[in-house]
Amino acid sequence: MIIEDEGELNNSGTTRKRGIVYCRKLTMLPPGEKLNVEFDEDVCPVQVKGWDEYTSETLDHLWACVKEKCSFDDPEHRRESVMKHAQWLFRDARSKIKRKYFNDTRLKIKEERLKNKPSEMTIVEWKFLVDHWSDEKFKEKSKKANECRAYQKMPHYNGTKSFARLRQEIRQKNEGKCTRVDVLVASRTRKSKKAVNVLTLEKNTLAVDEIQKLKQQRDQGLNDKTDEQIFQDVLGKDTHGYLRAYGPGKSITQHFKVMPSRLDLSQELIEVKKKADQLIEEARKDAEIARMEAEKAKKEAEAIRNDVDRKIEQNNAIWKKKFHQLINFIKGGTYNDDSGNESSS
Repeated sequence: MIIEDEGELNNSGTTRKRGIVYCRKLTMLPPGEKLNVEFDEDVCPVQVKGWDEYTSETLDHLWACVKEKCSFDDPEHRRESVMKHAQWLFRDARSKIKRKYFNDTRLKIKEERLKNKPSEMTIVEWKFLVDHWSDEKFKEKSKKANECRAYQKMPHYNGTKSFARLRQEIRQKNEGKCTRVDVLVASRTRKSKKAVNVLTLEKNTLAVDEIQKLKQQRDQGLNDKTDEQIFQDVLGKDTHGYLRAYGPGKSITQHFKVMPSRLDLSQELIEVKKKADQLIEEARKDAEIARMEAEKAKKEAEAIRNDVDRKIEQNNAIWKKKFHQLINFIKGGTYNDDSGNESSS
């Protein structure tokens, strides 16, 4: 399905369109050649009723199409991730159709929307979608979703770049390391001069500046905060839902290995463990210093003992020589003093 992205308003008030997406790199691959796909951690017949209504045969066909065009490690293990992304693409495509053909402000009644059918859809498919989007239950659900989305205070500026790709770029730059603070700074820093909500930009800028300030203080030894502590100091604690600033697909429970309701206790345990580790490290250093001092004292004692033994040996040699001199004097009447002079009795 080929869909045009509506883009966003620029400073002149006109709409900038992204244009039609053809994905030539994938569709123009020679037979037998595959696009290599790297993981962080295609086309099927049009289905408009809902992702859950896809049959297993259709999903298997979709998976076969992906494997035909892409290569990656452990395909069966990656299937779930690929299918989740396909589900997101499906919902996104349907959302774009709704914005363009159903939400058109020039269309006032349902009959007018039915006539505004996309060319790639059948009348039956389009009627189903119009009926579905016109239903009061759907409208109420959509209203709640919009209200929830309004609470999002820091939208990202990633554009079409996925968070998985962004994290991979950060890891390549930071020798394999990537925290969600790194992801937040990279995704909330404005890289272009496109029109943007001033209040949103201000909030993003203030948060990013504060995070950078705390990280610089840590580098200067003025604090010992981890990236997670810096994140919570600036944006508050995580309470529920997906992990903030990390992109879709990872929950708080997966990240912290604990339920959000127990996160405070988990943080306390982490702090206790951190302090215990510090005490153990300090005790280890003290023991190492004591060992080195004992080793030094042992070497000094060994040197003193060797010096004493040497002096005793020298004295023994002197007394032995004097004894032989005395014996010779008694026997022959001559005596050699230490200077080598000979005397007689």
